[in-house]
Amino acid sequence: MERLYVNTRTLRQVHAKMHGCLKAEFIIEKELPEELRVGLFKEARSYCAWIRFSNGKSQVLNDKQGDTRGMAIKLMGVVGEKLLDGQKNALTQDLVLASSPVFFAKNLAQFNGLLKASIAKNDKLAVALFFLQPWHWGIAKRTFSKLLIKCKHLFELSYFSGTPYQFGDETRAVKYHIQPSATNKLVFTDASDPNFLRKNMVATLAANDASFDFFIQFQTDADAMPIEDASVAWTSPFIKVATIRIPAQVFDNPTRDLFGDNLTYNIWHSLPAHRPLGGFNRARKFIYQELYTFRSDRNQVMFEEPEAGTGFLYPENLK
Repeated sequence: MERLYVNTRTLRQVHAKMHGCLKAEFIIEKELPEELRVGLFKEARSYCAWIRFSNGKSQVLNDKQGDTRGMAIKLMGVVGEKLLDGQKNALTQDLVLASSPVFFAKNLAQFNGLLKASIAKNDKLAVALFFLQPWHWGIAKRTFSKLLIKCKHLFELSYFSGTPYQFGDETRAVKYHIQPSATNKLVFTDASDPNFLRKNMVATLAANDASFDFFIQFQTDADAMPIEDASVAWTSPFIKVATIRIPAQVFDNPTRDLFGDNLTYNIWHSLPAHRPLGGFNRARKFIYQELYTFRSDRNQVMFEEPEAGTGFLYPENLK
């Protein structure tokens, strides 16, 4: 990151390119079965939210390129002690999803090997040598077939948590999944523009709402759906537990962009009922904190968890 950002504002280490930071509403389904009424889903209510859409790479590149697309959700008004050190009294819950159902690496050891190669002085040679090893060919296959996708609109993609989370108690684990509504009225702009994904959202939300369905997916077979191997997609049914509504709004301005850039997302901003599971998630707790501290120090930013405030979702306050 020090090599990437010299005498300029420091962006995120990954998901550096933000397409927009949007106001949204996270609406819990009415009359959920008793066994699903835990944590966030304990009662039928709605949460105000900030949603950050992004490209996954470490540099701000043309939207035409294949990439992982991110959808990070920060719910506000979530009462209850949280898991993250220093943020136990925060009223937020973070949900971080991406456009791939799997991660390119099976575990932290594989991830660490590729990371070391990619930041070496002769990084191109180091990465090439890494992928020449047969036991790493699966990483390359997953990267190019699952992660580096091209898309025309961020509101027509599905998003996945990739990693698992506790659901209520330690006997149940789930992954999260988001699907766009078939009724979304999407607007498409000039696809030759390097920032067309952002401009498509701007044009769509100028007059239309957008919505997504939020699902959970239970681990029903510990062998076929492992906790510790993030490269395996789970195959159990999706169960809808909430709807995400993104109201028509104006977000394409420097003030909103700076706010979205300063937002921090950490999956450990979480109620204990939704504790992150697995080695990747345990590592993310500390890595996300360290990276945000590094970035905020370089940018000289003091940022607190946001609150929705009165009238957050009223039309006159959506600018």
